[in-house]
Amino acid sequence: MVASLLHQWQITFTDITSLSMYIMNLPMVIIFAWIAHRNPDPSVLTYLLIGAPLMAIWNGSVFYIGNSLRRELEGRTLDFVMTSRTPVLVVLFGDALAQILFGIPAAAISFGTMLLVTRTLPGVDNIGLLIPSLFFVILGITVNSLLFAPLMVLVGGRAGFFNPIIPFGTILSGFVFPVDRLPVALEVIARLLPTSWAMNSIRLSVQGAESFWLVASSWLMCILMSVAVFGVTYLLFKVVEKRIRITGVLGIY
Repeated sequence: MVASLLHQWQITFTDITSLSMYIMNLPMVIIFAWIAHRNPDPSVLTYLLIGAPLMAIWNGSVFYIGNSLRRELEGRTLDFVMTSRTPVLVVLFGDALAQILFGIPAAAISFGTMLLVTRTLPGVDNIGLLIPSLFFVILGITVNSLLFAPLMVLVGGRAGFFNPIIPFGTILSGFVFPVDRLPVALEVIARLLPTSWAMNSIRLSVQGAESFWLVASSWLMCILMSVAVFGVTYLLFKVVEKRIRITGVLGIY
């Protein structure tokens, strides 16, 4: 996994299209900053100052991580992965971690851009709760993104596959506004995503939670949903491996 992480890190930093991740979110971030700055509720501005940079990580990660298995197939490198003792999921998890680390500077650039537009620092009620909450958001983004790696192969996704997924995931994850503002049907779906619970802990940390356990319960739900999504991802990887071995299309995909 570590070797995969380092290898993907080198590839990403030598790919000019990957570097576009650092600027592709700036127009949207500027619009969010402009709208939030004119909102009379200061908690809205603070929420977006934190949520928009996390959205930048999501927008880049879900595309690159979701395409990871397909890249292995098209690059004829999955042959070597499947003949090793390391499960494919572990190798691609290393790729996913590399993409998440690569996305952190994109979040920093988005945050700096929002500060330039709003000229306001976020007001956080409890910074001690915010820091671990950020970790859980990153965990949720990683798990959610990895789910699409086998799914894209199984459904035969091609160019444009992620165009509707990225904005829909942004809304359901709560990066722009809390998911409890969504219609009931969409909120139920959102609660199945670990990112929605992690962003809820962000909101509580910013606005001030009545107790520590209220935030901790969101962390716990994030962990439980992450385990559930990861379990589904594991099963989908097994389905992909079985289909490839049966059909014999490993080297000619």
